[in-house]
Amino acid sequence: MDHIIGYDLARGLHIIAVIAWISGLLMLPRFYAYITASAPGGEVEQTMLKAARNLRMIILGPSLVLTWAFGIFLFATYISGDWSRPLPEVLGTVPHWFWGKLILVLGLSGYHGFLISSGRKLIAGERRHSEKFWRLMSEIPFLVAIAAVLLATLEP
Repeated sequence: MDHIIGYDLARGLHIIAVIAWISGLLMLPRFYAYITASAPGGEVEQTMLKAARNLRMIILGPSLVLTWAFGIFLFATYISGDWSRPLPEVLGTVPHWFWGKLILVLGLSGYHGFLISSGRKLIAGERRHSEKFWRLMSEIPFLVAIAAVLLATLEP
């Protein structure tokens, strides 16, 4: 099967996209913490709302799409030699560590959605969470990323 790009290039682009995505997921809750701590309608709030929007539109959205696109490509390439067998049999040969990594990435995707939803609420003036909450939330993507990377590299 010929591909427009090779496996190694796709793997490198996947890693770059993941770095951008995780970086954005680490930064966005910090912006939300600054918004929550600022005076409603003030200059700091407006500046941070704009920064958060730019982060979501320029980094988070595209990097999420690219992370998933390259990840799906890599997975399809990984199992491409096995398509002559029934799908359940093909999926049965996928290493267990991969399913753990997939669960973690699905969790990060859900977290991403939570941040987007929370951003809309902050724009609307709703401050449902404290500054401390947002600072704590900014640590979650890093911990999940550590587990996902170790699963992919150590292949336990």
